[in-house]
Amino acid sequence: MKKLFSFFMISALIFGLTACTNSTNNSADSTNDNEPKELTVWVHVPAEDQEGKNYDLRAKEFEEQHKNVKVNVEHIVKTGEGSGYNDRLNAAITTGDLPDVITLESVYTASYVDSDLLLPLNEYLGKDVIDSYLDTIVKAGSVGDDLYALQSFDLSAPVFYNVDLFKAAGIDIPADENGNWTLDLAWSYDEFLKNTRILKEFMGQEPVHMYPDNNGWQMYAHSPIIFSNDAQLVGENGLDTDGYLNSENTMEALNFINTLFREGIVSPTARENAFATEKAAISFEGPWVIDVLTKEYPDLNWSLMPYPYGKKGHNSAPHGSWYVAATKNTKYPELTAELIAHLTNKDSAKAMEEDAGLIPGHKELLASSKTYSEYPRKLMLDQLVETAHVKPTSPIFPVLEDVLGDIIEGIALGSDSVENLVQDAVDKAEREASRFK
Repeated sequence: MKKLFSFFMISALIFGLTACTNSTNNSADSTNDNEPKELTVWVHVPAEDQEGKNYDLRAKEFEEQHKNVKVNVEHIVKTGEGSGYNDRLNAAITTGDLPDVITLESVYTASYVDSDLLLPLNEYLGKDVIDSYLDTIVKAGSVGDDLYALQSFDLSAPVFYNVDLFKAAGIDIPADENGNWTLDLAWSYDEFLKNTRILKEFMGQEPVHMYPDNNGWQMYAHSPIIFSNDAQLVGENGLDTDGYLNSENTMEALNFINTLFREGIVSPTARENAFATEKAAISFEGPWVIDVLTKEYPDLNWSLMPYPYGKKGHNSAPHGSWYVAATKNTKYPELTAELIAHLTNKDSAKAMEEDAGLIPGHKELLASSKTYSEYPRKLMLDQLVETAHVKPTSPIFPVLEDVLGDIIEGIALGSDSVENLVQDAVDKAEREASRFK
């Protein structure tokens, strides 16, 4: 998740390639069941990964259930900032040779839709099928009233904390009657500042670890701090940033983040393994770190805490992953939509929970989830289901992601005032949005 599409690639996809999409291949599904049909699926994960194995297994099942249907899954592994898979995808867009099915970052769905590349799944899938998925998944895969992408699982990044360091510093750990730090006990901005100041005094160094460099991680992991102050980055049309990115609530949230850096609560540079080696007492990390800590640092006494909030009732937290979508190049739209539903079905969700520890993406599986039935992991599920997720559905999402990264990086380095950093970001975003306006 930390390595997202590069801004250049996405900009090229949005602004330069729309006309190249070959929509003439679309036709109604053949009614002749004996006619051989071939569907091609491009995925971004290696065949040996759990997610890769899952796609291969579901494809085989789909072939067994559909006579004369062949499903070819191609594993085009993304590397670095997404090159490899994204390079292949962009090349296919320019030539009009997209496969029937692709995987994509859920946050970029609107960009693909704006380029007229994706098939609306709700035109081919029944309401009962769609309603099976978590609302957060359906919302993330939708643009307007249409659904374009689905997934069998989701992610919600937690905030890690060191139990021993908290206790040694005299920090009172919030807990319900069962001893769990639940979502409703989240710290406010002021409480977070108060307690991290205590930790800094006790530890003699920055007690909080955040990645300050400019990449997609800012939007994924740090934008919820902004959203939790009842703030947005862009208007409902997905294009207007003036009045949103520089609103009073957004500025208030960014000044809170600025205080963390200016007071030495957060380091302006990334510190490798700072939390694992107890050089940081709090860390904003991805959920995959849980397995790392469990396996490689078994003596570390860690737990999970909710994201801090600005305004009561506006709690927010990260979510999102790579989703599965159908392209308009498919000759068999109904069959392809059915394939996507199968690739992301309940069996897929169960497998990804058991094998990769991911949150199952179907409503009826939540109650029986073994991994997410108890704290601290249950906090991630609570964050996913119960908090607000207002990452913008916007055709200029890559631009918003880029300018937010500029702001956070500028704050971390103290390169300019928050006001100037935000104004520069608004000017840049408005220039890009003008192409659509």
